[in-house]
Amino acid sequence: MEYKPDSKPLKELPKNLLPREKMLNLGEEKLTEEELWAVILGSGTKKVSVLDIANRLGEIGFEKLSQMGIDELSKIPGVGKIKALTVKAVLELCRRNKNGSGRKITSPQQVAELVKPLLKGEKEHLFVLTLSLGQKLLGIDLVALGSINTVYAPLREIFQPVLTRGGYFFILVHNHPQGDCNPSYEDREFTKRVREGAEILGLELLDHVILGEGGFFSFKENGLL
Repeated sequence: MEYKPDSKPLKELPKNLLPREKMLNLGEEKLTEEELWAVILGSGTKKVSVLDIANRLGEIGFEKLSQMGIDELSKIPGVGKIKALTVKAVLELCRRNKNGSGRKITSPQQVAELVKPLLKGEKEHLFVLTLSLGQKLLGIDLVALGSINTVYAPLREIFQPVLTRGGYFFILVHNHPQGDCNPSYEDREFTKRVREGAEILGLELLDHVILGEGGFFSFKENGLL
């Protein structure tokens, strides 16, 4: 569908409705996604207002914008190469900081705080946290969803996100919906297999954290890794 600007130029808007003034007076949380883009981009062109550009970016959405290259972005009316670079920089910052990405992970407590909000329903979830050589979080991936008392994933499913994200260290995390966070025999054997497989690939399993009701169990802290 051809893009046709239809929003008013900024100069025609009441001053209190201008994105920057609105942000100053009410705070960034009161701005729409389009208004936030307008603040980031700053200005439009002679033919396309900054609100027109912002509305178009809002229509496209973060996911599709993330998949677009600089050249494709720059072809959006009013964007051009410079604003395309700005858009990509913002999207990259969002990607790096999603779910705590970029944070240095130094304790199972941090791991528990990151993963607990991602648990949904009464099933066991298995996550892989990928870390850089400096132990900075590169991403969190759900690799398996099981039943109320069991979850399993083939080793290739566990190592794939670590390799794809360019990580070296990684941490396994799964939950026990029934409450007891102590590892079962199967948990111990599974962890052993993952550690051995990781060594073959030149990766290192830092920890396996089990989340239970009101607490967590760390294989590392308990001398099992």
